[in-house]
Amino acid sequence: MKAIQISRTGGADVLAYVDLPNPEPGPGEVLVRARAIGVNYFDILIRTGRYRWMPKLPFVLGNEMSGQIAAVGPGVTKLRTGQKVFVAGYDLGNRGGLYAEYSTAPQDAVWPLPEGIDFDDAVALTNYQLAWLLMHRAARGIEAKTVVVLGAAGGVGTALLDVARLAGAAAIGVAGGGEKCAFVKARGALAAIDHGSENVLERVRALTDARGADIVFDHVAGKSMADGLKMLAPLGMVVSYAVLGGMPEGDLFAAMRANLEASPAVRCFTMHTLDHWPEPRREAMEQAIEMLDSGRAKPAIAARLPLAEAGKAHALIESRKAMGKVVLIP
Repeated sequence: MKAIQISRTGGADVLAYVDLPNPEPGPGEVLVRARAIGVNYFDILIRTGRYRWMPKLPFVLGNEMSGQIAAVGPGVTKLRTGQKVFVAGYDLGNRGGLYAEYSTAPQDAVWPLPEGIDFDDAVALTNYQLAWLLMHRAARGIEAKTVVVLGAAGGVGTALLDVARLAGAAAIGVAGGGEKCAFVKARGALAAIDHGSENVLERVRALTDARGADIVFDHVAGKSMADGLKMLAPLGMVVSYAVLGGMPEGDLFAAMRANLEASPAVRCFTMHTLDHWPEPRREAMEQAIEMLDSGRAKPAIAARLPLAEAGKAHALIESRKAMGKVVLIP
């Protein structure tokens, strides 16, 4: 079978399109034939050697795959050959291995897919799973009337817009450039703010009649973290789920105390918190599948590229030009 493997970390040139033996399902396992493979930023962090939980090399990337059951191993009773399914790396112990034409998985780690969800949309399920957890678990206790979504045109950002809308909250999307802002508005945001040409803090304050937002979903951190605190409504929360802009500058606690009138909170969230606590993770996936199957949410697909062009997929995400989910087709 064909797969994308790295033997060293670095640029897109380390992504090798290789031939590997076809895996065989063991007892209680199934073999899945991939039809679509999701690309996310964590794949890039692993490729570049910046991921906190780096795997041993050589390593086949990939944590999102939709496809069909190609074979079942001994003792499999819950799934059948030909069945449409989704596989998430979180349910496989984050072992990777899904940038490949085939993969094995324990039957209990495989999600049967309703016929109404197509293969491309299915690989965005982990984005919706994360978005649901950010909204309903990481930010629990917050009565959200208005939320701010940084990176609102990306895979997780577009999912957050849907999840916030379904939770009854108005979403203000922040993105870079007019095209992305138009895209965010078309996705149902209350407003879209161009961080390259507008003052995000001032616009959020104006859009909320100076009250501020109840939640700021922040995957950037860095210099923007202090502004996130300033745009919070009373008893609001910044939910930080990545640090693409680096660590916040200065004393974060001092910045929180400087905005004490809002009694601000900061939650740092990672899916790895749930590595040994699967119930919330599974609940969130069930919610994600229901959202897509019911048509209440529709993933945005930014691009479909052949598996052999994984380097182009990574470059598209790194360029920050992608609007929605990037999908590889084996």
